[in-house]
Amino acid sequence: MKPTNIKQLQAQSRRMQARRVDRHTLAVQSTSNPMANHIVTVEFHEDGTVHARCTCPWAINRGVACTHVMAALEYLAAMKNRTLSFWTSEEEARRQKHRVFYLTHNDHDDEQDEGVWITSRVG
Repeated sequence: MKPTNIKQLQAQSRRMQARRVDRHTLAVQSTSNPMANHIVTVEFHEDGTVHARCTCPWAINRGVACTHVMAALEYLAAMKNRTLSFWTSEEEARRQKHRVFYLTHNDHDDEQDEGVWITSRVG
């Protein structure tokens, strides 16, 4: 499932705290329970695809680009002095004239997946 209000989620994710646990794993604060965290795993592929998974209910039910994943990716981008923007279509993303990535939770090429597009620019 692709979010319909991606810019609102992006704004919310920028107010969330994330910390790195290991190379592919981050802990991101829960918005519903400030004492809890959601675990996000991220894998980057050479073809520009980013596979991410989260432990929140949205992601568990096949939702892609939850606020926790966005916050984790923003955290990683900030470490490289980059800023990310999230888009629901490739056309919107390519119009930005920045580096483009495709965010998905699907690990299998033969399954249909509705991911979102990410642009990366110098922070």
